[in-house]
Amino acid sequence: MRASDLNIDRIYINRITRNADYKMSVNHFHYYYEIFYVEQGSCRFFIGGSLFDLKRGDFLVIPPREVHYNRYLTQCTRINLYFRSEDLAAARPFSAALGEDLSAPVLIHFPDSCRSLIDGHFASMLREDKVDDPISARVLQLQLGEFFLYAERYGTDLGKMPALSSDADQTILHITEYIGAHYSEPLSLESLARAAGLSPSYFSRRFKIVTGMRTMEYINYIRLTKASQELLSTDHTITEVAMHSGFSDSNYFKDSFRKSYGLSPRAYRKNRFTDSHIREISGAAEKAPSQGPRPPRETG
Repeated sequence: MRASDLNIDRIYINRITRNADYKMSVNHFHYYYEIFYVEQGSCRFFIGGSLFDLKRGDFLVIPPREVHYNRYLTQCTRINLYFRSEDLAAARPFSAALGEDLSAPVLIHFPDSCRSLIDGHFASMLREDKVDDPISARVLQLQLGEFFLYAERYGTDLGKMPALSSDADQTILHITEYIGAHYSEPLSLESLARAAGLSPSYFSRRFKIVTGMRTMEYINYIRLTKASQELLSTDHTITEVAMHSGFSDSNYFKDSFRKSYGLSPRAYRKNRFTDSHIREISGAAEKAPSQGPRPPRETG
């Protein structure tokens, strides 16, 4: 699992076409929001422990630090829109549908009747993205707010409509649910394969195909996510947090946490860091003094 570029300085948008045989090399997450809009074709996302099929006119809002993995079902042209919490705050007055935040994945469909309007709006944002002058960041924020207004007016929430996946995929999803409920217990590839009724080798291959992650990598991701929540919501010791999260070795937990979050569990708790703080610190450490924030690299 990897994160893409840690920091962005404004809204960025791009369009790309992928063939059905294109394979993402690895799952990933961002420290900022992403809108994934399907202009043509179809694809399948693993996100939030569920599979979702996206087709023409669908868009998925992906929150920060939400691991996701995409498989293309046909040739697909998609638009990616990347924005920060402050961009969301600027857009919120335009749309009551945004609520307090976007803390979970949201899947929306635009019907054929408004498709040309939405495609035209994204085309306008793509043109504005290329201007990149001191005004463009503000214009893009206004256009993001306008997009959410269109979603409120025309969009249909598909959040309860998961993909019609195969029995093998459903088995893997049941196992991810099991991991989410039993992450604090000893878990192994062999025990999970037995629970799935599959051989370890087939289970391992299928798990990677569905989630984009190796089995133990996914377990670690879930455990670290739970640990980060416990660090901020309790006064448990670092060792207690490690044990509660399923890590039998507190030193391994500390090393894994630092690798994923960019700082130690103690520093994370001491400063009550949010992802935006992590992004600023990690980004400052990674870039040379003369460099500014960059748009995200192509990730899938």
